[in-house]
Amino acid sequence: MALKVLLLRKKLTDMQTSLADLERTAQGFETRETELAADIEAAQTDEERSVVEAAVESFEQERSQNSTAIEQARADIAELERQIREAEETSRQARSSQGEHYEERKDDITMHNAETRTRFFGMTVQQRDAFMANNDVKEFLSRVRDLKGKTRAVSGAELGIPTVMLDVLRANMGSYSKLVGKVRYRPLKGKARQNIVGAVPEAVWMEATDALNEMDFIFSQVELDGYKIGGFVAVPNSTLEDDDDLSLAYELMDQMGRAMGKGVDKSIAYGDGVKKPIGFVTRLAVSTKPSWWGTHQGEFSDLHTSNILKIDAAGLTGEAFFQKLIMALAVADPKYSPSGVPTWIMNRKTHMDIISRCLAFNANAALMAGMQNTMPIIGGEIVELEGCIGDYEIAGGYLDIYTLVERAGANVRSSDIPMMLQDQTVFVATQRMDGNPVIGEAFVLVSYDNSAAGTTAEFPEDYAGMDLGVLTVTSAAGNTSGKTAVTVTGNSSGATLKYKVTATAIEVVCGQSASKGWTAYSASTEIKAAAGAIITVVELDARSKVVKAGSVAAVPKA
Repeated sequence: MALKVLLLRKKLTDMQTSLADLERTAQGFETRETELAADIEAAQTDEERSVVEAAVESFEQERSQNSTAIEQARADIAELERQIREAEETSRQARSSQGEHYEERKDDITMHNAETRTRFFGMTVQQRDAFMANNDVKEFLSRVRDLKGKTRAVSGAELGIPTVMLDVLRANMGSYSKLVGKVRYRPLKGKARQNIVGAVPEAVWMEATDALNEMDFIFSQVELDGYKIGGFVAVPNSTLEDDDDLSLAYELMDQMGRAMGKGVDKSIAYGDGVKKPIGFVTRLAVSTKPSWWGTHQGEFSDLHTSNILKIDAAGLTGEAFFQKLIMALAVADPKYSPSGVPTWIMNRKTHMDIISRCLAFNANAALMAGMQNTMPIIGGEIVELEGCIGDYEIAGGYLDIYTLVERAGANVRSSDIPMMLQDQTVFVATQRMDGNPVIGEAFVLVSYDNSAAGTTAEFPEDYAGMDLGVLTVTSAAGNTSGKTAVTVTGNSSGATLKYKVTATAIEVVCGQSASKGWTAYSASTEIKAAAGAIITVVELDARSKVVKAGSVAAVPKA
């Protein structure tokens, strides 16, 4: 019964999200109605009046459809709430008959614990208690606690997250990810081939007794892999020792949701297909058939000039600005989209710039913005992503064309060695996913300051999957007593080099930091070191991480 309640609650959350989207859209109708009223007054010619009439008719139809959808969503929510109440009552009666008692603790020490108890990922108190009483969940949290204090010498300390927790984690990731709820998200197992239908053809009218005509549906197929996304979260040992299962579960799931959601969002837009999904911007940027294009994916089309645009609109305002911008964004083709609702991605600076261009004064001379999170005229939610898309750039289109699959659920493993001095235990989370934009014509990338839009984004480097490069380091007596002249070859041109002197050889790993204890090296450097001491030289990349290393024994001048 607990699982049924969780399923109903998940449906309710999805429906509430949909209702919120519909209500946000409805809020924009008042502004649009004011704008249309002004257009009606301003229309002078028959042609202008005809255009306004068409716009008014379209507006009224859209508003009516939105109103109907809101009413239906509210009715569906009311029905789901009724079903949840019934399921909860049935669950309570079952627990009562078994002599089980679920009492709320009254001695919560911190406000965080109090909030966790009353607000556990959108669940009611009864749903939360049923969730925590699940034997799989209790066993998982017990194994997490058992890992506290274990060292790297312990092998096989991997915790598979129970399915009931994984379902909540997926929903949690959706709350932190801004794009997962917009794409076609599918948990899959095994070989992941997805059939994709192209533009839907129009059915044929005929006499009632005539034979049917064949409709030209065009199917293609994409094959999706299972790349791993992961990260870690450090949990204070006091949390593991003192807090109850509720706080521990909340912290683990909350932090994993944050880490996964952030990485997935960037990959949906800018993933390069190298050990990660293919982003829709990456699809637009390729001019020739790429290696990741599937055998059965259909004909490749070059979109790097038709769907990546730069327009000179930064100096324009009001109608002139939006007329130019909207015509560029309209390149994204909606005919492949089931919903026909676009999503527009930009950074906050761009979002604020567009809002500033919508500022106006109402009848009471109060300053107001004509939009918030909806693109004017053509509609579609505006989503802010930082750290990937440039200023005055807008990427997006019909994200329900994008297919994102989960090939393997999350798992957790632990060690307290990396952060022992901070008295914390590190939990590492991984999940296997892949994605493909499928039909590039449904997307567009626009820069409106007349500069070329960026088509790549910087992802955290997978240093753990890289081999440490080799520097050849030789030594000779220096020009000064007690110093060794060191020569380094095999380094990249212009790269930063650093060195460290130690009594014995040290381990260097790819991706480590070389800040504390390391000294800058140049070709003229002579190093003071005792005879037989080990001089280790490392090369740093643009992120100041070690990518090459080499060492040699010191031979100081007598």
